[in-house]
Amino acid sequence: MQDVNNIIECLYKNAIEKPNDVAYEFITDLSAPTDTITFGRLYQEVCQIANNLLQKVEPGSCVLMLYPPSIEYIKAFYACVMAGVIAIPLYPPKKNSKSDKVFIVAKASGAQLALTTEAELPLISQFWQQNADVDMAFLATQSLIEGELDNELELPPIAADKPAFLQYTSGSTGDPKGVIITQGNILANARYLQNISGADERDVFVNWLPLFHDLGLVTAILLPAYMGCKSVLMAPANFVRNPVVWLKAMTHYGGTIGGAPNFAYDLCTDKVSDESLADVDLSKWRIAYNAAEPVKHETLARFAERFASVGFKRDSFYPAYGMAESTAFISGGHGDDALNVIAVDKAALAEHKVSVVDMGAENSIDFVGNGLTDENHHLRIVNSQTGEVLGQGEIGDVWFSGPSVSPGYWLLDEVSKQAFGNTLKGEQDKHFLHTGDLGFIIDNHLYITGRSKDMIILKGKNYYPQDIEATVKYCHSDIHAGFTAAFEVDGRLVVVTEVNRNALKNLEPQLLVAEIARSVYKNHDISVDDVVLLKPYSIPMTSSGKIRRRQTKALYQAGKLASLYNKVARQEVVKPAGEVETKVHSIWCEILDIDEISVNTGFFELGGDSIKAIQIAGALSEHYRSLQLQESQILSCASIREMAQLVTVAMMQQATVAPSQGAIRI
Repeated sequence: MQDVNNIIECLYKNAIEKPNDVAYEFITDLSAPTDTITFGRLYQEVCQIANNLLQKVEPGSCVLMLYPPSIEYIKAFYACVMAGVIAIPLYPPKKNSKSDKVFIVAKASGAQLALTTEAELPLISQFWQQNADVDMAFLATQSLIEGELDNELELPPIAADKPAFLQYTSGSTGDPKGVIITQGNILANARYLQNISGADERDVFVNWLPLFHDLGLVTAILLPAYMGCKSVLMAPANFVRNPVVWLKAMTHYGGTIGGAPNFAYDLCTDKVSDESLADVDLSKWRIAYNAAEPVKHETLARFAERFASVGFKRDSFYPAYGMAESTAFISGGHGDDALNVIAVDKAALAEHKVSVVDMGAENSIDFVGNGLTDENHHLRIVNSQTGEVLGQGEIGDVWFSGPSVSPGYWLLDEVSKQAFGNTLKGEQDKHFLHTGDLGFIIDNHLYITGRSKDMIILKGKNYYPQDIEATVKYCHSDIHAGFTAAFEVDGRLVVVTEVNRNALKNLEPQLLVAEIARSVYKNHDISVDDVVLLKPYSIPMTSSGKIRRRQTKALYQAGKLASLYNKVARQEVVKPAGEVETKVHSIWCEILDIDEISVNTGFFELGGDSIKAIQIAGALSEHYRSLQLQESQILSCASIREMAQLVTVAMMQQATVAPSQGAIRI
């Protein structure tokens, strides 16, 4: 819609032009009745709620939205936008859930009223009274719908620069901050996303994304309303419990647009059975967007191969990059574009350089392109030290400017200036958002390499934690895929990862740790100094499902991770037995500069690298020169005990051969 000034005008236009068309449909189970609302009824009830809401609070006041996934949440959100009340989308705080963020946001925003459902209201108000230290009044949406209208009350004009809602960041990079999204930001980002993706009013959205998160809020609620499309929704828990429900919903409703973070595609690939695909048809799915976390080529390739038989096309994938500070969307390709993937040399990347090599080349890593921007939005790669704009193929900080960018954080002026007030030489008329991400541009595609603050620097080389985490994710079936954090502590690489629930009963932690260390060394040429194994769902996470690396690191340093196994803390030292093991042990201790080593401990777990491996092989070959040991044999040994066994076998073979030399056969 090009002839509208705000998202509320979009609702009004839809209500006039297509009053009986379904705007949103919420499903709980494909066999159960759904909850639907037409464009006409939606606009009517939004007006009713907005009118009665203004009898409770003033325009410009902050109001918490504590709803489970539902159409009722959508009505309340639009009512806040219409009334000029600043909505704060959250999730209902409950016992045994991560409620701290809700309480922190309540205090930081200054909100004094929270909206919820009739069913949730008594539970939330009681829980709030028992656990929160900030006063809050609660209202159910239904009471606002049924309340008597004040015909004298006028709704405030909707100005482009007025805050519409606050999107509190997930907290993966620190305490939550309230990103101010203005009325103008909403319209600009929806228009931008439609123009650059090629979506149109004929599309059907099918999603399960959390509605309090920017990706779900923009792509499942705001964008469909802007275009006048139907949006089919379900609760995230429904998808997580049974991922095929999403695919069946795409089939049943003829879904053309749907998306999720990277982990969701992995979940479908790993958990959906062949039998459940009998009535699945994904041939109409033309834009499968992938955003909100690093896009992994391996994930896309596995999903495309797994579901090709039911009509899914690889080029339907739509990798995109964005964040709450830009309303949601920053860059992406056109919906009809082919998937763009390049391979980069790992050694060059460790030196902070980009060297593109052939796909599948040895010691390379794949990067998926996230497109670029339109003429109204501007993206730059900037040298953080000099402030200069970098050229094609150079890695630097990602900066972004345009009408989608928030004016700042709620009540945090200084922090806002640092993040949003950046300028470049020759472009002083533009204020750029410093995204905090690192990336590079090649052939009009943005490639994200990682968060600048999460960069791991070991021995002068740069490593991106998500690359190491991806290696751990696929190295063993006992790993709880996607629940891993890698970080550096005092020049040492630490990996914290969860174990699958099914693996707990027969877990062999030492073997699993050894496999993690081997895989990381093989793929990244770096040694893992410590590995911590955790139970499922115990690693710190944000409300949107991202790993909180810095909190995990802080807990590790404080010794507060509830570990199943910690290689450094719990490792039993098995001393050498016999002359050969003792000698091999002394060689390892000298070259690795470690006083005491268990003979069962893996080489790479001890901080070993290729240079030290060759030194050990050389020292062993020199000491046992008469055995003529092959260096490749020595290097294949993972522990002191294995290496000692190699030497012992060679000595036995030599002893067997020696007496027979020159003997006369009888």
